[in-house]
Amino acid sequence: MARSKTIRVTPNVKKCLEELRVVVKALPEGDLKKRAEGALNYLSSTFKGQAQPGKGRHCPVRTSIIR
Repeated sequence: MARSKTIRVTPNVKKCLEELRVVVKALPEGDLKKRAEGALNYLSSTFKGQAQPGKGRHCPVRTSIIR
């Protein structure tokens, strides 16, 4: 693991996020879509430099990502 806690968001990483958003929009309504949207929102906020819950040491409990 890198010593730096900085995540470098390169153009190819941004493009991957855009592609995932398209795929999630195509999912039928339901739990899987809700969880996928939550994961994308979490990644988006991280890419924007917002602090992660618990400083990113563990997955956020009781969110649309982890139950």
